[in-house]
Amino acid sequence: MSGEDPDEKWRRDALCAETDPDAFFPEKGGNTTDAKKVCAQCGVRAQCLDYALSADERFGIWGGLSTAERDRLIKTSPVAHRSAAQAQKQERDTLIVAMAGRGIDPRTIADMAEVTDRTVYRVLARHKERRDAVSA
Repeated sequence: MSGEDPDEKWRRDALCAETDPDAFFPEKGGNTTDAKKVCAQCGVRAQCLDYALSADERFGIWGGLSTAERDRLIKTSPVAHRSAAQAQKQERDTLIVAMAGRGIDPRTIADMAEVTDRTVYRVLARHKERRDAVSA
């Protein structure tokens, strides 16, 4: 095993990495045909779309879909999208609580988890409330 991050692997294998990035980020109302043609031939299109939905990418063509098309997809399948986002948030919160349990400073946690200090404090407060409710 190479230990390579799967997120980086699909990006490296994406056909768009070999083309003009401007085609994937056209001006509002601009032509998306060329970008979508590249996406149609791409072997990592599904991973790209999954990433865009999970990361809530607001601009550009990802996985062969424009922002408006991704928004429509989410509206027709909000439960699946919400479930993935909730799982990602829960994993992040578990990581924050675990790091705090090891005595790591909240600001350091925020930097490591790539969130704001406020998010760390909010997660820790929720965790404390749950813990207190269980022990009461």
